[in-house]
Amino acid sequence: MPVLISGVLKDGTGTPVQNCTIQLKACRTSTTVVVNTVASENPDDAGRYSMDVEQGQYTVTLLVDGYPPSHAGVITVYDDSKPGTLNDFLGAMTEDDVRPEALRRFEAMVEEVARQASEASRNATAAGQASEQAQTSAGQASESATAAVNAAGAAEASATQAASSAASAESSAGTATTKAGEASASAASADTARTAAAASAAAAKTSEANADVSRTAAGDSAAAAA
Repeated sequence: MPVLISGVLKDGTGTPVQNCTIQLKACRTSTTVVVNTVASENPDDAGRYSMDVEQGQYTVTLLVDGYPPSHAGVITVYDDSKPGTLNDFLGAMTEDDVRPEALRRFEAMVEEVARQASEASRNATAAGQASEQAQTSAGQASESATAAVNAAGAAEASATQAASSAASAESSAGTATTKAGEASASAASADTARTAAAASAAAAKTSEANADVSRTAAGDSAAAAA
């Protein structure tokens, strides 16, 4: 049920305030009012105002033409609130006024614990992410080490193959040198054989000449004997 708030808006001298707007802005959502909604009332020339206000808590602002907004305070309207003036509601005790100090401290501690729990959760999440990144880095390092070992093995195999190829080349060079020596010896033997053959041919010619001389001498002897 709405509660009637009515009266006369006056200044410090008791003079009714004219050209003023009373603005009520909901501080929280209630069963009938949504937070941050605004209601307003314009007093008449005599400063009289009358408002049926729903249950809830409101900030009261006075808007006077030509002046900046003036925050008058906070009012709370309950289901069982009695009708009264705006002054009555502004001067009434609020929930914060009636709440024991120990309860306020407890609520503050609860908020702090909730904040710390939220921060701890964020830190735990960050730590988990850091651990995952470390594991990933370790895995990459292990893969790099394995690749390095494989590369070293391949390099060693290549070096062994190169040494074997060099030994084979050296052996082939030695064989070629031996074959060249044998060929040279064969060539020398051939030259010697050719020289011997030429000498034999010359001796044969000499023998043939001697035979011719002998045949001539024999002919001469036969002629002389006749």
